[in-house]
This record gives sequence, structure tokens and C-alpha cells, in this order.
Amino acid sequence: MQMVRNSRLCGHAIDAYLQSKGFPEVAVHFVRDPKIRFRLALACGTINAALECGFTLEKQKEESKCEIWGQLGCEALRQGNYHVVEMSYQKTKNFDRLTFLYFITGDIEKLKKMQKIANVRNDIMGQYHSSSFLGDIEKRVKLLEVSVNKCLAYISAKLHGLDETSKSIKAAIVTSGGSVEGLLEKLGNSSKSSGCLLQPPITILREANWPTL
Repeated sequence: MQMVRNSRLCGHAIDAYLQSKGFPEVAVHFVRDPKIRFRLALACGTINAALECGFTLEKQKEESKCEIWGQLGCEALRQGNYHVVEMSYQKTKNFDRLTFLYFITGDIEKLKKMQKIANVRNDIMGQYHSSSFLGDIEKRVKLLEVSVNKCLAYISAKLHGLDETSKSIKAAIVTSGGSVEGLLEKLGNSSKSSGCLLQPPITILREANWPTL
């Protein structure tokens, strides 16, 4: 460390030497090139240093935004750093992963916002994922009906006790020349155990980073 501090070696030389000796965490303190420092910070798992370099690289536009925050998001997820993972997904507009992140961390309010965003983007699958995570059966049935899955919509409405909705869907199916006869019977015969409603589990760990040493 004394040699590195007092020498005039360029960043690449310091990087290569310390990497070869297995000390990327030492190199982070002496290398000033943001691109090299970002890579070293990820290698040794120093999230704060990588985050600082990520903002610098984003301003300099030396690397693509998705590449920077994608790599940082992967390392932050490995360490259980919820806040950095959330920021990375927001910057890369990775709506699917962001929705699932809010689901497993129990952030219901933001999950509802993701449902609204999916609605604005006309993302049917995104809306269905959000409604499934929120346990919103009315929304799920409506989405199935809109996406021309009327038989699935009928089964879902019937099993969840939405009688009025199931009747209207049945009428629409019959009007279009289809039939709902035998749908529920076939579903029951294929099940070896008693069925239960598909509802999301209760999240235990809510909106917090994992503890680190």
C-alpha cells in the first residue's frame, strides 16, 4: 500500500498488479479512473464505492446506462441491498423485476403504483402479475376476459365466488358460440387434493436491507 500511494504508476498498472495479487479491495482506494474503480468495487463487493462511480460514469456517458446499473443491481441483489437494487431497476426501467422486488419485500403501496404504470403502458402481463401479487381477483378476471381468455376468466370468477361476473362471462361465451359445460368438472377431476384459492403469501421481511458484517 505504501508503494502504491507514493508511486506514479498509472491506473491500469495498479489495477493489474493488485488484481493479480488478489487485493481488489486495496486497489479501490488508490485507483481514480471511475471505470476501473467501478469494476474493482464490484469485484470486492463495495457497494457504496460502486454506487459513487456509477453516478460519475452515468454523467460522463462513458458506458451505457443499462450496463452500469445492471451490473450494480446484480451485486446489490447478491448482498441483499434492497435500496440499491430498487434504484438500479428504476434506472434501467426493469418493470418486471421491480414489481417482483416490491412483492417479496411487502411494499404494497409501490406494488399498486406498478399496477398503474403497467396499465398506462398497456402491459397486460404486467397488470396480471401485479394483480396476482396483490390478490386482486376482480382485476385478474377482467384482464383474462380482455385478453380473450374467457374460459379462464369464467373459471377464476366461479371459483372465487364472483357469481355475477361469472354469469356475464358465461353469457358472453355462449353468445360467441362457445360453452362452459364441463369446465369446472374437468378441473375438479384432474385435482388429486382439495383445491384452494390462489392468494399471495404474507411477506415477513419488509423493505429493509439484509444485515451485513
